[in-house]
Amino acid sequence: MKYLKQILKPYIYLIYASVLFGKDIPQLLDIYTTEKENSYTLVMEFNNGKFEYVTTETFAPPSVSLLFKNLNWDKGNFIKKNNLGPLYQYAVSIPRNNNQKEINKMLQLKLDFTRVPDYLVKFERPKGKNKKHKLKITWVKNRKKKSPRHNQPPTTRLPESRVSLNFQAAKLVNVVRMLVSQDNFNLIMGEEVQGEVTMNLNDVSLETALDAILHVNNYEWFMQDNIIVVQPMTTKKTMSGELTTRMFRLNYTTGTMISEAVKEVLTPRGKIKALSSTASSNVEPGEKDILMVTDIPTNFALIEGVIRSLDIQTEQINIAVKFIETTLKHDEIIGINWDLRESMSIINSGNTDTSNSFDLGYLMMGDQTMNFATLSKPVVSAILSLLANDGSTKLLQEPQVTTMNNSPANILVGTTIPLLVPQGEGSVFGTNPYTYEDQHVNVSLDVLPRVNQEKIISMKIDAVVQAIIGFVGKDQRPMISTRSTNTSVRVKNGETLLIGGLIFDTGQEIVSKVPLLGDIPLIKYLFRSSNKNREQRELLIFITPTVISNDT
Repeated sequence: MKYLKQILKPYIYLIYASVLFGKDIPQLLDIYTTEKENSYTLVMEFNNGKFEYVTTETFAPPSVSLLFKNLNWDKGNFIKKNNLGPLYQYAVSIPRNNNQKEINKMLQLKLDFTRVPDYLVKFERPKGKNKKHKLKITWVKNRKKKSPRHNQPPTTRLPESRVSLNFQAAKLVNVVRMLVSQDNFNLIMGEEVQGEVTMNLNDVSLETALDAILHVNNYEWFMQDNIIVVQPMTTKKTMSGELTTRMFRLNYTTGTMISEAVKEVLTPRGKIKALSSTASSNVEPGEKDILMVTDIPTNFALIEGVIRSLDIQTEQINIAVKFIETTLKHDEIIGINWDLRESMSIINSGNTDTSNSFDLGYLMMGDQTMNFATLSKPVVSAILSLLANDGSTKLLQEPQVTTMNNSPANILVGTTIPLLVPQGEGSVFGTNPYTYEDQHVNVSLDVLPRVNQEKIISMKIDAVVQAIIGFVGKDQRPMISTRSTNTSVRVKNGETLLIGGLIFDTGQEIVSKVPLLGDIPLIKYLFRSSNKNREQRELLIFITPTVISNDT
C-alpha cells in the first residue's frame, strides 16, 4: 500500500493541477441576439474574461470572423439563420488543423452579411449580481458601411466595390482573376502577364486595388465595354498617392527667389514651378507669388519649413540722399578744409565763443579721389550749417527712396543735352539736313542695403558722377567727365555716409571789347581783351539710411 501511494503520487498532483488550473480557462456559456430601435446586437456570455480573440473582415463573401484562443465550448458546432438587417446567419465552430483534427481550446464565430455594415465589438465586465462577462457585437440597422475615400480619383472607371485581401507570394494572374470576378467582369490577359504579389488590403475600392497590384509589377489596365484588358505598362506612370502637388502662396518674397532654395530639398522625383497670381492676360504678369511643388508626401514637411523660413516680413530701409555742390576756396586746393570754413562761419556770424564748435578736421577730403566718412547726426548738422553759410554752395538734389532689406535701390539725377549732328552736304532743295542726339549727364547711385539684428546697416554702393567740364570743336560739343566708385561700408541706423572728393575743374573766358571797333577784322584785337577764370567745384553726397520698423 505504501509503494502504491508513492507510484500514484505524481498522477494525483497532475490531476489536482488540471482541476485547479482548468477553472481559470474561460467557458462560453451562451450566445444570442438582441434588438433595439436602431441596432442589432449579438451577445456572447462567458464565466470569466481571460480569453483572447482576433477579428477578421472579408469581402467575398461579406463576413466578420472572431477567432478565440484559450476558450472552452461544449455545445458543438452550429449555424443559426436569422433576419437581422444585413446579417442573415451566424455560426460557431471549432477550427481544425491540417490533419482535420479539432484544435483544443479554440473557437471561431463567423457572422455572414449581405454587406458588411458599421459594427462595434465591445467587452463588458460583470455588473452588480450578474457574474457573467459579455462580448457584444453591435451593428446599425439598414445603414451601409461608410468607408474612407482617400486618394479617390475624380472619375472612376469601375463601379464602386470594396475589397479586402490578404495574400503572400500569390500569382499575379490568379489575384487579378479573383478581383474582377466579384463584379462579373470579363478579363483578357496576355501570356506576358506573370509574377507574384504579396498584399494586405483592407476595405479599398476595386479600382484602387487593381491600380496598385498591377502598377508595382509594371502592368496597366483599361476598360473596353465590359472587358478589363491587362497589358505591360507602355510608359512609367505615377499613382495618385505616389506624388502629391501642393500650392504655396507667398506673402513677402517671390517664387523666383525662393525656388533655388526649395530645389535643394526636393527628392529626385520632385519638381517646382513659380507662377503669378495675375488674373489678366492683357498686361505683363506681376511677381511670381505662387509656388507649385510636386513631390512625395513625406517630404512636404521639410519643403514647407524651408518656404516659411524664407517667406517672412523683412524690414524696410529709407535712403535719403543730398547732392550738394560747393566752390572750393583759394586755400582749398586739395579739397574742403572744414576747419577754415568753420572759422569763417564763426567770424561772419559775429560769434566769438568757440567752445561750442565741432572738431571736423578729420573730415578733410580731396586730392582728386573719392573719399568716405561716417558722420553722426550732430556732425552732419554742423557740416550742413557751415555749407549753408557759404554763398557758393547750393543743394542740387535731395531724393529719397525706400527699399526692402537686402534689395537694391537706384537713384538717378541727370540732365539731357540735345546735340546738333550734321548729316551731309545738302539736298536737291539746297538745305542742309540735320538731326539731334541726346547727351546724358547723370549722377547715378546704386545702393544695396542690408540690416542686421543690431540695426547696423551694410551698404554696397556704386556711384557714378558725370559733369560737363568744357566744350570742344567747331560744334562746341561738351566734354563729359565721369567719376565712379564701388565700395561697401557699414553705418549705424540714422548715421550719414559722406562721399566727397568729387572735384571738377571749370574754365571760363570773359571777353571785353569796344563796340564796333572790337569786331573789325585785322584791328579787332587792338580793341578787345580776354580773361580766363579757373574754378574748382566739389560734389558732396550725403547718404543717410534709416530702418523703418515693421511695428510702426
